[in-house]
Amino acid sequence: MDRTQSYLNKTFLVTDPDARIRTPGDLMAFERYAPGDALPPGEQVGNFKRIAQGTVVRIAEVSLVATGSAGSIAFARTRSNDGNAELGWTSTRNFKGGFINETLGTLPPAPGAQKFGPNAVWSGGSFKGQITLAQIVGAGYVIKRIALDTLGPYLDLVEAAAREGVQVAINSGFRSYPEQKVLYDGFIRGLPGFNKAARPGTSNHQNGIAFDIAVGGASGDPIYDWLKNNAPARGFIRTVNGEPWHWEYDTAKAAVAVANHTYKTDNVVT
Repeated sequence: MDRTQSYLNKTFLVTDPDARIRTPGDLMAFERYAPGDALPPGEQVGNFKRIAQGTVVRIAEVSLVATGSAGSIAFARTRSNDGNAELGWTSTRNFKGGFINETLGTLPPAPGAQKFGPNAVWSGGSFKGQITLAQIVGAGYVIKRIALDTLGPYLDLVEAAAREGVQVAINSGFRSYPEQKVLYDGFIRGLPGFNKAARPGTSNHQNGIAFDIAVGGASGDPIYDWLKNNAPARGFIRTVNGEPWHWEYDTAKAAVAVANHTYKTDNVVT
């Protein structure tokens, strides 16, 4: 199974009663019934075309459409479960689970990529090179990027949690230097909506090991409690004091935590 395009060879259930079909070539527009179209019962010319709620579909391809500050929306070209009928393009948010944690391919470094480019790795204030990133649907349906080398361990974590009825999803994964600079500048200036952020070049979000996981709080939150009990054995550990959402894939530190019957590094007290 290709874990970089996880939707392939799977089926999805349409759960939205208003799963409108989009116009190929302009996925922000909707298709309507026109004169001469076969009309399903109850429909008339001019109505939106929809995929019926409860339909099981397969996905032939996925396309991302940028929506400015909200990130990108993933749209899917759907086919019937038997693969014989083309159903059309629709938002992946119409599917059960909202496509959370589905992977949407990789982003290799561009030829001649620069140290401030989208795939540039920084650690300890120094540029370290370029890596391939994987695209994944994060919490809130926002498309995120994570280091390809961490994709397998992260999906293993997700699947282990799902088996126990817990949904692990990320709010933030890999960040480019310019992205980290925006967060840092907003934090330093005290702008509304900006939290504490590391200086550009020093955040572990820039070297591919950091994951901000969507938790509802600290101890007592079901997702956080599951992570405390299970994440270290899978190589993930809490490393930042006061940030219960921040976990890092660091197998060496996680092994020490497991041996010490904890889930965090020594600096984490809250």
